[in-house]
Amino acid sequence: MKQVKLKIIAGRLKGKTLISLSDDTKETASIVRGSVFNMLFEVSGSVLDLFAGSGAYGFEAYSRGAEKLYLNDLHPLAIKSLKINEESLKTGALITSWDYPKAIGYYKNNQIYMDYIFLDPPYAYDIQPILEAVVDLIKPTGKIIIEIEKSHACPTVDGIHLIKDRVHGIKRIGIYQK
Repeated sequence: MKQVKLKIIAGRLKGKTLISLSDDTKETASIVRGSVFNMLFEVSGSVLDLFAGSGAYGFEAYSRGAEKLYLNDLHPLAIKSLKINEESLKTGALITSWDYPKAIGYYKNNQIYMDYIFLDPPYAYDIQPILEAVVDLIKPTGKIIIEIEKSHACPTVDGIHLIKDRVHGIKRIGIYQK
């Protein structure tokens, strides 16, 4: 088991440390996270980090102005990391340990809609069905942010359109809006 430390790069929690205990998660470098949030300009409302890992995207969004944070991951060490990070940062995040279809079903069944959804699944996952599944969870003015391998194109999905497409090293970032 490795322990990776990351810093929150801006906002009310700037400089606070996050940890990742899982060998199975791929943490997003601060330069890429910074670029993503520069493309978003500002963050407010509710945020879902569906494949949270350490929660870096979610906690960064909270630091920059989000009011409600939902973090989900299936891997036990990722959940342990999320709980340690939440205990340290005290954001009031709801942390769940479900596969992504169950998590999406929970939000749909409880009519919980998001202003921002971060999708950074393991690269082995097909992003298309995940993206299609979360379209109904995004508020009319909300955004969905995906992180995929740079060799893959951002998919086309009914109900949303791609507004940003950027490559950073080995990663491609896509931002969608209704």
